[in-house]
Formats: sequence, C-alpha cells, structure tokens
Amino acid sequence: MKKIQVILIILLILCGIFSIIGFAAHENLDIIKIGLQYPKSDEGTRLPLATIKTDSYFEFGEIVDQKYIKHLELNGLNTFSFDFNEDYYSAIGPLDSYQASKTLSDTLGSDTFVVKGEGYYVYSKGYKSPQEASQKVLEWQGHNGFLVEPNKRLVLIKNSKVVFAYLDATGDYLLSPVNSQLENAIFKFNNVNYRGGIGAKNQYLNDLSLINYLYMHEYLYGVVPREMSKTWPIEALKAQAVVARNYALVNQNKFMDYGFNLDNTVNSQVYGGFDWEGPISNAAVDATRGIALYHEGNLVNGFYHSNSGGYTENSENVWSQAIPYLKGVYDPFSTPDYFSLTYTNEMIEKRLKENNYDVGKLLNFEISEYTPNNRVYNARFIGTSGVVDLPKQTIRGVFGYNEIRSTLLKVEPDNGIYISDGKDFYVKSPSTLHIISGNDTIAIPKDDLMVSNGSDLKSFSLSAKAYKVTGSGWGHGIGLSQWGAKTMAEQGYSFDQILSFYYQNTYIE
Repeated sequence: MKKIQVILIILLILCGIFSIIGFAAHENLDIIKIGLQYPKSDEGTRLPLATIKTDSYFEFGEIVDQKYIKHLELNGLNTFSFDFNEDYYSAIGPLDSYQASKTLSDTLGSDTFVVKGEGYYVYSKGYKSPQEASQKVLEWQGHNGFLVEPNKRLVLIKNSKVVFAYLDATGDYLLSPVNSQLENAIFKFNNVNYRGGIGAKNQYLNDLSLINYLYMHEYLYGVVPREMSKTWPIEALKAQAVVARNYALVNQNKFMDYGFNLDNTVNSQVYGGFDWEGPISNAAVDATRGIALYHEGNLVNGFYHSNSGGYTENSENVWSQAIPYLKGVYDPFSTPDYFSLTYTNEMIEKRLKENNYDVGKLLNFEISEYTPNNRVYNARFIGTSGVVDLPKQTIRGVFGYNEIRSTLLKVEPDNGIYISDGKDFYVKSPSTLHIISGNDTIAIPKDDLMVSNGSDLKSFSLSAKAYKVTGSGWGHGIGLSQWGAKTMAEQGYSFDQILSFYYQNTYIE
C-alpha cells in the first residue's frame, strides 16, 4: 500500500510540473471549449438566463474525438436560453431516431419535447411533484411511459417553452448555426458575437456553465486583439498568436472541473469573440496556424505580460518553480511604463487587514530583499503587533494588480534619509537605523533624529507617515513583454526572433 501511495504522489507531482512546463502530448486540440459564464462556487444562487441568437437557425451537434458531428436541425429555432432542470417528467423511450421521437412528440401534443441521451426520448412538460408526473405515465401506458425524477444533468433548451433537451453527462453537446460545420459560424450571446457553437453543462448542482465550442484558430482570432492591440505590427501579433496558442495547449485542463478548457478572462487569456477581431490580427493568426514554441521537445508554457519595465524575471522569483526557458533578461525594447503611488500608514494598515494581515500600527514598510533582476523578492511591514512579509508577487495581490503594476519598484518613506554602503545609495527610515556614538556605542534612535552636514542641523521624524512607491512595467515580468515585442517588430525583428529573445533556448515548428 505504501508503494502505491508513493507512486500516486509522484504522479501527482509530475502532473503539476508538466502543467507548468508543458509537453508534446498536449498538441492535439483542434476544437477548444471556452467558458463564457459559469458559477464560481456552490453558493445556491443562480446566474441569470442568457439569451442566445443567430441570424439563421440552430442545429444540434456533438464533439467526438476533436471532431464536430451534426445530429439534427432545430428548424425555426433562432433564439433560446439554456436552463437548469428541477422537475419530474413522464418519459417514453429510447426511440431509434430523433425523427421518430419528434413524430411521437407531435402526436402527443405541444406539452412534450425530445431529449437526447444515449438514445432519443419523449418527455412530458415538467411537474413539481412525482404524483403529477405519475398521472401522465398512466395516460402513456400504451407507449410504455415511465417516471423520471429530477435529473440535474438534464439541460433544457427553452424559447417560450422547452423545445429540446439533452443529458450533458452523455456527450459534449452544443448548438451552432445551421450548416456551418462549426466553422465561420456566428451566434450572439448576451449581445456579443462569437464564432462556433454554444453548449451547457451542469455545475455545482445548482447552475450551468455556458461553453463556447470553436476551432483553435477562431479562438485565437478573439484572443490576440484582446491581449495586444490589433493595429500593432504583424510580427508582434504573430508572436502573440504563437504564445497564446501555446498557453491554450499547455493549460487546456485548467477548468476541466467546470466542463471546459479555459475561461474568457484574465484567469486564462482574455477572449472577446468575433466583435474584437481585426484584419491584421486575424492575418497573424493565419500566418502562424499550427505553429507552436518548444523547448527540448516540450511545449513552452506561453506566459506573457504587458511591459517588463526593462527587465524580465526568472520564473522561480515570481512563482515557485524554476523553468529553464523562463529566465530574466535585460530588455531594452520595453520602454519603461512608470507608475507612482503614495500610501499613508492608515491606508497600508487597512489594505493589510483586508487581506488578513495585521501589524497593528505601522512602524516601517520596506523592500527587504530584491531579485538579481531588481524585482521585489520580499516586502516587509513592521508594526506594533509584529512583522508581515509579503513574498514575490503577493504585494501586488494585496494592494491591487492595477495599482502596483509591477514588482520592479522602490519604496521611499516620507522621512527617508539617504545612506550609502560604499557602493550604492539607499533611502531608509530613521527607525531602521543604528547610531554609533563617538565611543563606539551602538544605539537605536528613540526620538526624532538630528543630522548635521557640518554647518546645519536637520530634523528627521523617527516614524514615517506615508510611503511613496515608484516603479516601472506592468505585469508579472515572465516571458514575452508585449510592448517589447512591438518595439522589436518596429525595428525589423521577425516573430521567431522576438520569441527566442524572451524564451531562452526555444524553437518553433
């Protein structure tokens, strides 16, 4: 038993590593599933029903082994909503085909609909009690009717009433515009146009995940112009297309618990659908179709960010794992995007408490350790109740990713004194200094500090009242810098040269 446990632990560790590093087995993903709407937890609340439309009408199909299979046309259905099931039904089946089921449904009346499971069935309208559904079963004795209890896997397709339904556990089912074969098809979800088709899966037993099924290149049409300006030079857009494809391939299991590969937000890659597409960005996707970035035969995990501020960073200095192709480089192509913020002691104390850190009254805030690439390795907060250390990117999570845009930063207290270690100058709060007297006695200042330049005395408050945070760049600093890629493209570099600059010892194929 112990051997089995050890093997399982090793396998889990390897799975975690490969999800970051990537490997060649992830390459086959022609059709990708993107979550457009999904419940984040089992809170017992329901998301509002979303309206889905097309200019023609919809057909019902299935994804099997990365191929789209059309099952039937839902004639006249051009507007519908997916809904969750909580009812009892009387049912007949399984029947041989959709057509046989539809014919029977039409015979039985307008309060019935067809359901796709392992086969096809006819269901009555929904009832809130088993007694009502059982009464309908008695009426359907000649058709061998039977009772169906509330099935959370039943997805209802509703217009003014239920017109069709399917059991989501039996396949990857979806609706797409008729005769499109999933490609170059357009539907509208919440007034936004998307390519491909849309399906739904039960999630957390109280709501549905709504999923966009589409071909990888059409997904990238909607990602590249959301992650990088669609008017930028095409070589930069090509580089973005390749790393976005790599990211999707390597991280395709990230949201499988929800029934899809990736979502449409910054939790994955921002995906805007058809409405965001542009001719240059689409051409960049087409020019790099099927191309991926590799390191020693494995797919590169395509991490990227907005602006490196002049230096990218080693992966282990941002997260935990050292990845050989994600090493920090001096980046002269990313013109620094500067930011400057001032936080009072009260503001800092409040932000820390909101994130379950309590230092009491703040006495000092400083960057206690930097990486070799000048990014924060540890931010330290000292207070009357103790010390809080925020390592690596944690300071951005506490203060806001759009406030502290990068960890390529410095902190200066408003009572700071410039001191030198003989090589560099630093700004320090007097409360962090030690004083050596004329008789070599070392003491910690207890009152305001008086400093002389030989002729004048200047008083420095022992405790700062505010701290100025200045920095450059935007994002985690790992992998491709998008603004750096733009500059490189403007200077004549090709997309593969851009990629090899930001991802060491890699190649495309």
